[in-house]
Amino acid sequence: MKIGFDGRYATGDLVGIGNYIKYLVNNISESQKCVIFYSKKPKYPIEGKNIEGVILKTQSDFIFEQILLPRSLKEYKIDVFHQTGNVGIPVFTCAKSILTVHDLIPFEVKNYFSFSKSPFFSKYLYLFKLYSSCLKAKKIVTDSEYTKKGLINIGICSKKIEVIRLGINIPKKVNFRFIKSDYILNNGGIDIRKNLDLLIRSFEIVHKKKPEYKLIITGENEEILPKLKELVSELHLKQAVIFVGYVDDLKLASLLKYARCLCYPSLLEGFGFPILEAFSYGVPVITSNTSSILEIAKDASIFVNPNDKYQIAKAMLTILNDNKLAENLRMSGFEKIKGFSWKKTANEYIYLYNS
Repeated sequence: MKIGFDGRYATGDLVGIGNYIKYLVNNISESQKCVIFYSKKPKYPIEGKNIEGVILKTQSDFIFEQILLPRSLKEYKIDVFHQTGNVGIPVFTCAKSILTVHDLIPFEVKNYFSFSKSPFFSKYLYLFKLYSSCLKAKKIVTDSEYTKKGLINIGICSKKIEVIRLGINIPKKVNFRFIKSDYILNNGGIDIRKNLDLLIRSFEIVHKKKPEYKLIITGENEEILPKLKELVSELHLKQAVIFVGYVDDLKLASLLKYARCLCYPSLLEGFGFPILEAFSYGVPVITSNTSSILEIAKDASIFVNPNDKYQIAKAMLTILNDNKLAENLRMSGFEKIKGFSWKKTANEYIYLYNS
């Protein structure tokens, strides 16, 4: 069997869906032939036995999805096409298609399209693409029950939807400290839904009582990052809040290994991959009592109201002051990740492809 993957989310830094594509393809390629279709030359090509990369160069999503992709699926004799990024299945294609919908964040986060030149048009264009992709797909996969329920609520047939959870890698061994100070980590990336402005305001409370601790935030975002830096300056936290940008796997492993805790008060998640990463390194987790996070982090985290800065700050101080609680959370995290592996995820997808 030859499986085609939409690789547009894997052309830049491999975060979020990019990482999902990398780990999924790496595991599926052990038994199946895989072709990744990129829209431009990837920064970090996904390579290996049974993996072929094809560049369909264009800046237009429409041309990629509806013109170049259908031709290539036929040319490369793709048996099953896997749309990895929520929307974008070609209307006219002979290949049977599977659609993975990771989340419904564009509809659940207020003003999500506010950075678009035409927010109203962008929102309803996305909705149209989501519906048309769901109709065209033979099967729809979600990462969580939460997202499955969301699709059902907007009219998608439940019998068409399967839940396949993501995996987690074996932690990398690292012997160096990327950050020398003691710190609290947030490695979920910079996005409007990540609630980083309130996290920073919460950390201000912590910093007054624990000035030796830093807050480390990973990720890049040209629109949001400058505003976060302005906030940090206003709160006189320039020496305490450190934005490290995109970090590679080794630096991320170091950040996770030596973090005192992960504070991840995201407003909304389709899955919550950074939480599993923290569990795998034995990092105590503070996270939101919302969306799919409750599925992923249940019984292994401190849950907080993501809109209450005092509750978030209290949780951070509690972990920093209570070593016994921190150790219990570490052990609970290790137990939690036993049910998650990329091998298991890949096998469930292969079963679906074969069906």
